[in-house]
Amino acid sequence: MEAGVRIVDSVTLHEGPIGFAALADRVVTERTRFLVLDLDRTIHLGRNMGELLGWEIGALRAYGAEELARMEPSRRAGRLLFDVARPLASTRYVLEGARTWAAPGLYYFFLGKLPARSDLLRAWTFRRFGPEPVRAVQRVPQEVLMRLIASVPEDSLRELAERIWDRHADDQVIAREHLDALRARHPRLQIVITSASPRAVVEVARDRLGADFAEHSEPDRINSGPAKIERLRERLPEVLDPASETVGITDTGYGEDHCWAEHFTRVVDANSDAPFPPLCGARSPLREVHSAELLTRGEEARRSRGDAGWLDRRRLAPPRASGLTLRGADLVTLLGDLRDEAEMLAADPVKNAWPLARILREARSRVASAPNEVALPLGARIQLA
Repeated sequence: MEAGVRIVDSVTLHEGPIGFAALADRVVTERTRFLVLDLDRTIHLGRNMGELLGWEIGALRAYGAEELARMEPSRRAGRLLFDVARPLASTRYVLEGARTWAAPGLYYFFLGKLPARSDLLRAWTFRRFGPEPVRAVQRVPQEVLMRLIASVPEDSLRELAERIWDRHADDQVIAREHLDALRARHPRLQIVITSASPRAVVEVARDRLGADFAEHSEPDRINSGPAKIERLRERLPEVLDPASETVGITDTGYGEDHCWAEHFTRVVDANSDAPFPPLCGARSPLREVHSAELLTRGEEARRSRGDAGWLDRRRLAPPRASGLTLRGADLVTLLGDLRDEAEMLAADPVKNAWPLARILREARSRVASAPNEVALPLGARIQLA
């Protein structure tokens, strides 16, 4: 965050879970030129498609291509594949997974996930890894995945990625029909996918969703965090033009995509455990922050059948019965002191990265617990100049 900090114009916490179509009606306008989508845990609830590809390569090695193809019709969603009817191959699969993922998995667990639950550990990771500790820690499993991918022919990678996509169809929250409907209403809209996942996964997502552009990781360049913005600046600079209205939607897990708030007009954290903060740099074009829980295909199907337990079991937060929009004086009253503190710390954002992170977390917490009496109608929208 640059020196000079301001409060965004509005923050909306949507009721829900809601369908993507309902969300899109609220955040995409006639003036929106670009819709930028993250992939992992954004298009699908709780599913990292790149990680799933890594486990699928292990299954390919253990079971073989023909056997894996025969098993596909009976497979369920998820990363693991253990079949008691195939004990030898299943044992090879477990050993392959342990050999490949045990060390990087433990590294990420202790230095990435645990610090998210402990301020003491998180402060240490900022001292150890710098202002973006999660991105630094994620590099270890990401590099392991890239080495795995290099050992598999491209056509096989594509086939595995397509199977993973099809197998997790019920977990999708954004589908081709949603984006086609958006394009029908907004013919000028261009849809961009930007992801840390490898080429095979991102290209399948691009083709299945009908996106116009897609950016992915390469062995020598992981497309995560600020690198996504750098890649867009190189390949599609119009997305970052302040004159363009750009909407970004991401789960922004562990705050990975919080940098979008410094470049886009409107940002949405979807099914997120680390929502966008309501503070941004003074020169940011950001006007609105939205938080939404998005329905999966499976949830919509179960709800339409009248199933009592239609919500996905992985959802930890209870449904929000009504929406809440805060703006103007309400946000200043709620966040003015934090804005002032953040502005002082932003004079040296690298040195003060951890104190800034704590302030932004507190700002998110205050918005999430804001009393209803300061709420405005959900349909209210800031009129953009």
